[in-house]
Amino acid sequence: MFYAIIKTNFSSFEGMNPMLTMYIKNFLSPKIHRILFLIGCAISLCSLPFSKFTLSIGLFFLTINWLLEGNWRCKALTFINRKSLWIFLLVYLSVLISFFYSDNTSFALKELKLWLPILLIPIVIGTSKPITNNELKYLFLAFCIAVFVSSIISLTLFIRDYQTLGQDLRYLSPFVSHIRLSLMVNLSIFILIFLALKKSLFISVRIRLLLILLAFWFVLFLFILQSVNGIIILFSVIIIVATSWVFKIKSLVVKILAITIFVFSLLVTTIYITHAVSSFYHRNTVDFKTLPHITQNGNPYIHDTLQRQYENSNLVWINICSKELIQEWDRLCKLYPSIKGRDYTSIEFGLIRYLTSKGLNKDSIGVSKLDSVDFKLINNNVSSVIFREHKFGVYPRLYQLLWEIDKYRNTNDPNGSTLLQRYIYFKASWAIIKKHILFGVGVGDGQDFLMDYYSTSNVNLDKQFWFLSHNQYLTIWIASGLVGLILFISGLLIPSFIERKSFNILSIAFLSIILISMLTEDTLETHVGITFTALFYSFIIFGDNFSLDKKE
Repeated sequence: MFYAIIKTNFSSFEGMNPMLTMYIKNFLSPKIHRILFLIGCAISLCSLPFSKFTLSIGLFFLTINWLLEGNWRCKALTFINRKSLWIFLLVYLSVLISFFYSDNTSFALKELKLWLPILLIPIVIGTSKPITNNELKYLFLAFCIAVFVSSIISLTLFIRDYQTLGQDLRYLSPFVSHIRLSLMVNLSIFILIFLALKKSLFISVRIRLLLILLAFWFVLFLFILQSVNGIIILFSVIIIVATSWVFKIKSLVVKILAITIFVFSLLVTTIYITHAVSSFYHRNTVDFKTLPHITQNGNPYIHDTLQRQYENSNLVWINICSKELIQEWDRLCKLYPSIKGRDYTSIEFGLIRYLTSKGLNKDSIGVSKLDSVDFKLINNNVSSVIFREHKFGVYPRLYQLLWEIDKYRNTNDPNGSTLLQRYIYFKASWAIIKKHILFGVGVGDGQDFLMDYYSTSNVNLDKQFWFLSHNQYLTIWIASGLVGLILFISGLLIPSFIERKSFNILSIAFLSIILISMLTEDTLETHVGITFTALFYSFIIFGDNFSLDKKE
């Protein structure tokens, strides 16, 4: 019935507007439209790690070309017959349904506008001429090259500015969020491996080897970026993809070998984490009875033996002489005039922690043993020598997380800790969900309810850290309830089965990256995040049968 109505309407449109239809069809040749379509896709993909502005231009270019291309009857019939497209639009519907009972209409409209790529991009790509393997190959390569260029820029910043900008490595991603960049890096890893394994796309062994080497670089880059989320996602997706692969292989020997490698890797990871935790909680013993009362200069020490806060196994709040710290800090500022020294009051806590991490007393003697590198790091809020000694790998980030947890246990202060703040966000979100389980509070009101919770509950969280759930599933549940959450998850998962991509290695990797990222991030609450999801979902799920399982 619906099919007949649509077909009749489009036939009537073309009959009533023959001049307009002819003009649209002859505006540009199909070949030119195809080239413009691919250019729009390439601009959008290459803009993801760099610019929201050019990303918007690419999407606009893609949409305008689709409109001018005409061929409406074919596009309408494709949309009608492609049930997977309809079902994917449930993702947008999961937000739209709660718009009608939202009180904060202005914010709700902003959300619906933000989510437009989810609505438009799949329709544009899914109703266009199917993307060939060759076209998709070069589009994916263009994206990987763009991510590679971004990673080289980040590496340059790391080498140049690590001692200047300190332990917060978000500066390594100057164009987009470092979390979004880590998602792009993860997807690039699996795209490159996928392309290298698909022999029909690249016959040359050298090119395939180059793709593998580039994938290894991206793995290394995740550790330079020290993105805990990105590293966790990487290993989680490797496990998921490897498991799906093991189930498909028939050789018992290969299966046993794969399981052995997995168990060994899990064991090594467990040993490493256990060792890191054990090292963090190692405590150098202190005899409080023998603590010195005065410095070598005759100034009194302050010892707070009740606060059991440690830095690199050393007790923080003992052997402190504020008078000498102030004097010596002023001396360092004059000694290194080329380094912009901050006022003592703004670095006092960091200076005390840094000296403690080096096992030094917090007095003139301790400060005198700091060099220009230490001075730079302290000025940039680096609070431990750990971050000087371990520039690469996950240990500095793991140390920071453990320190934040230990601080929270001792002071009940979650401020500045991404992990503990997420715990607070989860508690706030769940408190709201329990009162509005089925239908939520409305897409425009979720933020208002969260802000109200923070202001009325004893969460001990500074206002600057009052954010959304940092969990896309909870954000959807708050806005549209359990009904909306079911629609959301169904819209994401079901199309891959309808399009027979559920066992495609690349689709498994992509969906895993997106679904796992949503556990710790509001992935679809930024323009880059939502466009990244919509574009690659459209290419991988609605694109051609780009599959290793396909016989060619």
